[in-house]
Amino acid sequence: MALSTRRYAQPWGRILVASRRPHPALRDTVVEYRAFAIDPARRLAWLETPMALPAIYLSIGETGRRYHPPGCPTAVYAARTSALRFVPPGPWEGAQVMLTLDGANRLLGPRLWEFADVLPDARDVLGRRLRDVPERLALAASWEARFAVLDEVFLGLDVSYEGRVPAPLAWAWERLVHDGDGTRIADLARETGWSRRRLQQAFQRHVGVAPRDVASMTRFRRTLETLVRAPAGLPHAVLAAHCGYYDQSHLIREFKAVTGLTPGALSAAPVLVHPAAGGAAYRHASVVVDDPGEPPAPAGTAARPPDAPGARAAPPPAGLPR
Repeated sequence: MALSTRRYAQPWGRILVASRRPHPALRDTVVEYRAFAIDPARRLAWLETPMALPAIYLSIGETGRRYHPPGCPTAVYAARTSALRFVPPGPWEGAQVMLTLDGANRLLGPRLWEFADVLPDARDVLGRRLRDVPERLALAASWEARFAVLDEVFLGLDVSYEGRVPAPLAWAWERLVHDGDGTRIADLARETGWSRRRLQQAFQRHVGVAPRDVASMTRFRRTLETLVRAPAGLPHAVLAAHCGYYDQSHLIREFKAVTGLTPGALSAAPVLVHPAAGGAAYRHASVVVDDPGEPPAPAGTAARPPDAPGARAAPPPAGLPR
């Protein structure tokens, strides 16, 4: 359970990312703990791109952050098809508890469609044991001590569902998280031995969104990572063809639907790609943009930090940097 920390210092501010695997007794429920300490140099908005894994968000002491859509100091981040946007009210610390698919169903129940693209208060969903967690995390003397608090809390949570995610569903979900849009849903259903309708219903129940949404988010993640590493001015048509979109318009529509930004705007923004204990398929990214409350920075002046150590992007088209 080694603690890992990574630090970035950029013109837009400083960030520390700490992570650790959970207590061995939690390995079937929790993939990883991840925490952030953000010290922005100016008013900025953060876009957290959709993650493959469900998660619990916890503020550390500070309760004044603004979410869009509105949120709270503790929130369930289940299946999403759009980026989570928040504006730190100054220096801010927070933690994510990254859940396994079985763990999400065990803690939340096999009703994950209720949490799709919403941010319910985790204290209402998981009970009183989470009510003082932000304050306990703030009082802990170190990141290791904070993760020990999370071990204690999640070892003591009540389980609302004793079963496991059906094996065919778990296999299909893993396939889409790794292969994304390269897998046809009809073929996936046939390989599980289920009807397409049954597979769709199982995804809604145990994942929270339809299979095609999981495939689309996998494609989006890979495309964003390719864009981050691509040379400036890469034509959108080339990116779209390489990453599996029908055409340039399809690419732009999906990027705007997920983040509210075009590929061009994202390529000019600082992007942090976070490695994940489960491997490349479970990574997600943080995009730093100017908050609408301030005038946007002049085009071309934003500095992009390096990708997080160990991160790997999707293979770029021929002629692009690998």
